[in-house]
Amino acid sequence: MRKGKNRRRTGSNGSYWISYSDMMAGMLFTFALILFAAIYQLVDLQQKKTIELETKEAQLSTQQSLLIDQEAELRDKEELLATTTLMLREQQEELEENRTALTAAQQSLSLQQSKIEEQAALLAAQQARIDKLIGLRSEIIESLRDELKSAGLDAIVDRNTGAIGFSGSVLFDTGRNELKDSGKELLNRFIPIYLRTLMSNEYQEFIGEIIIEGHTDTSGSYLSNLKLSQERALTVATYCLGSEMIGITGSERSLLQSILTVNGRSYSDPVYNANGSVNMEASRRVVFKFRMKDAEMIDQMSAILEGQNGQ
Repeated sequence: MRKGKNRRRTGSNGSYWISYSDMMAGMLFTFALILFAAIYQLVDLQQKKTIELETKEAQLSTQQSLLIDQEAELRDKEELLATTTLMLREQQEELEENRTALTAAQQSLSLQQSKIEEQAALLAAQQARIDKLIGLRSEIIESLRDELKSAGLDAIVDRNTGAIGFSGSVLFDTGRNELKDSGKELLNRFIPIYLRTLMSNEYQEFIGEIIIEGHTDTSGSYLSNLKLSQERALTVATYCLGSEMIGITGSERSLLQSILTVNGRSYSDPVYNANGSVNMEASRRVVFKFRMKDAEMIDQMSAILEGQNGQ
């Protein structure tokens, strides 16, 4: 009986351990599954993390490359900005230099304009004076003509120069330099009228010189005629300034002495006939001329005006 009971207990324990073993095996299997699943998930997670990390590293690398490119671009832009700034500074300096040069040019132009205006004003004043002198010379010439005509003196007054010539035969014998009585009489009538006209209050300040010129015909040598023409002009001047001259005052004689000039012209300016031959009688003459102050300026301006009119 007891042996049978023991066998039953032994069989019951064996079933128990089998069940326990199966349970443990199942649990172990489940644990293994869980562990495997955990390991799988861990590996999968690690792979995902690795991929994510690699992706982030790739993104970071891309961003770093982009940053490097941006930094390089920024450096290029900084260099360009520096170059542009330098060019701008140089252009600014050049602009300042140009502005300074322009200011200097404007000042120079203004100065030149002022000089031009001054010269224009001076030329206008000179032109006005020349016009006055030219008109005054014509007026003096007309006064001389009228005065000599009123005095009954048959003297030809050149309308352009005012020169008055007297035949040498009236004043001198042929080849001589002594005044004839007819010459003295002529001078006594002519000189007072001539001086009163030129030395009047209206004209005196404008008269710079009175010139007596001696002229001969073309017979003989130039030098002998030069000597004769000079002597005759000097003889006339000496008589006009001497005590024999009547009709002029001492002050008029002193004034004449201060402006009188004598020239001998030999036969350098003969008088010609219509056929071109020398008029020997007319060439032997004594000529009275007057020169106004600023006469050279008048002659130069007249030449310029004549040249402009001829263009």
